[in-house]
Amino acid sequence: MPSLYPDPGIEYYYKACRKGDREAKAVTVDQSPVAALASASDITGLPRDNFEIHEISKDEFEKLRSR
Repeated sequence: MPSLYPDPGIEYYYKACRKGDREAKAVTVDQSPVAALASASDITGLPRDNFEIHEISKDEFEKLRSR
């Protein structure tokens, strides 16, 4: 198993979208999938199981985050 010390410098980015949304519009973005779900639930007032998580690129993350 690879060591996580020192930090390998790998970054992941995620967006939370409503389930069934054909366009996959982001409700929120985060570097943690769990935090993205929690934030989307807080923003909309809907349960967490109404959302799905998609991994996105750093460029898309920055673009969506700046809105």
